Amino acid sequence: MAEISPTSIESLLEQVEKPARYIGGEVGSVVKDGAALRVVLSYPDVYEIGTANQAVQIIYSLMNSREGVWAERAYCPWPDMAELMRRDQVPLFSLESWEPVRAADLWGITLQHELTYTNFLEMMDLAGVPLRAGDRGEDDPLVFAGGPCASNPHPVSAFFDFFIIGDGEAVAPQVLEAVMAAGAGRSARLEAVAGIEGIYIPGVTGQVTRAVVPELPVEPPARPIVPSMHAVHDRATVEIKRGCTRGCRFCLAGSWYRPVRERDSSAVCDMVSSLVAGTGYDEVSLSSLSATDHSAIRDILASLSQKHPGLTVSLPSLRVDPDSLKLLNLTSSRKGSITLAPEAGSQRLRDVINKQVTEEDIERALTEAFEMGSTTVKLYFMIGLPTETMDDLQGIIDIAATARRVGRQVARSPGRVRVNVSVSSFVPKPHTPFQWGGMNGRAELEEKQEFLRREMPRKQIKLSMHDIEPSLVEGAIARGGDETAGAIEAAWRAGARFDAWTERFDFAAWEEGFSAIGSSVEEEAVRSFPLDGELPWDDIDSRVGKGFLAEEWEKAVRGEVTPDCRWAECPQCEVCDGEIEMRVERS
Repeated sequence: MAEISPTSIESLLEQVEKPARYIGGEVGSVVKDGAALRVVLSYPDVYEIGTANQAVQIIYSLMNSREGVWAERAYCPWPDMAELMRRDQVPLFSLESWEPVRAADLWGITLQHELTYTNFLEMMDLAGVPLRAGDRGEDDPLVFAGGPCASNPHPVSAFFDFFIIGDGEAVAPQVLEAVMAAGAGRSARLEAVAGIEGIYIPGVTGQVTRAVVPELPVEPPARPIVPSMHAVHDRATVEIKRGCTRGCRFCLAGSWYRPVRERDSSAVCDMVSSLVAGTGYDEVSLSSLSATDHSAIRDILASLSQKHPGLTVSLPSLRVDPDSLKLLNLTSSRKGSITLAPEAGSQRLRDVINKQVTEEDIERALTEAFEMGSTTVKLYFMIGLPTETMDDLQGIIDIAATARRVGRQVARSPGRVRVNVSVSSFVPKPHTPFQWGGMNGRAELEEKQEFLRREMPRKQIKLSMHDIEPSLVEGAIARGGDETAGAIEAAWRAGARFDAWTERFDFAAWEEGFSAIGSSVEEEAVRSFPLDGELPWDDIDSRVGKGFLAEEWEKAVRGEVTPDCRWAECPQCEVCDGEIEMRVERS
């Protein structure tokens, strides 16, 4: 395939709003000569969103550590760039080499959120790669996907040659070995990867079991990429723990990433030191689904404070309890704003979703936050949860009022107290106890939003509610089957792009898309499945037993909680098996 002229790209950069999105050459990016295998890794959104994705950074570093393999990156061009590329017939190119993505041997795309799906179609079209795997020829790369949304690959199965199901670190090295051993040719390479655990090939493989790394590696990315422009979460990031045992019944990540595997505290501190030295960042995020649940978190924070006194350490996921908030005193994080997620307004509904947080926990956490000097508290809730009533919605209002009252009583500057209440619509996800039930419909969600707008106090309280239509689209896709691919493609052809961006979201395009398969967005989003029936994603074994999930659904209906298995009896979720087991530094 012919090379792209650098001047043709440079001429485009002079005409777009943010040319830094496309130039590459960042500190930490990798350039190799003479690599036998060329891989492109993509996050299907713009550069400043995608470059912050930790999964892509991890796999990028892992692949580039292998001799003979060169991993590059490509992100979704913003519409101004996409229009110019089509006009001048410049195909999608990688940042490292400015070579066509289509010339790569492998193209991997991470699926983090359903509202990015039209973006990867946009990227394929710009690259000149046929959208559907069945239409690709020997000159096209093998296009694969991974990430949490690959837990249900069926809505997008038509577009990918294969999927990595589970932890990429466990599967990607085997894929590279198999492809290199197979030599040239798409068919031979696809056949070579078919036998790897965690590989799903649409229409070929049967049930696939999620791949799991038994323990997290101690090495950080060799030299993380430092973005060439301001990016979301523009800081160093260290994953300190994978998996969560809290058991929130709405949470895909909490189910999908079981069991808990903690990174050793000394390894965490060494990784932070390495990242700070290699990037120049003065802020590091200790990432996890629940960072303060790490059994040695106090030692980690104390050690980092001693080794790097000027370093800002952020804990992005805090439990709703005062002890978690007190850990912020061991960091240099800015404490002007604290974020808490009660998720549901009443104790009854929190028991339904297994969010084991009491009214007392919430008030004590609020008191701690304001006593620490915070002036703003952000509270996150969902509406449309199973069994929800208007009394549960009133509970959201009551918690917001409690937050304001506590702030006025204990904050150092009562007049500056602000309570920001963010409310999103619940979307059921596969491999969770709520996978069988549908979403609330538009009318019901609108009624609930209107109730909150009408009844929520306004002084010192700001209410923000997520738009209903994007949530309905997310719900329509998340539990879809193979037929959903037709709706996604039709929506893209109708103009859907960057659906996660409020200003770009086009519900009419999605209505047209689902109409093309004889359905509608709402019809797909609200549908329920029988508890004893087959589900579209039953061929993906998450390692969490379907029977366990059904029991959790029934307990939810009864309002019964399941205790955290780190401190209580094992609930027999079935994920722990042999070397795959919970690994904590301190029990």
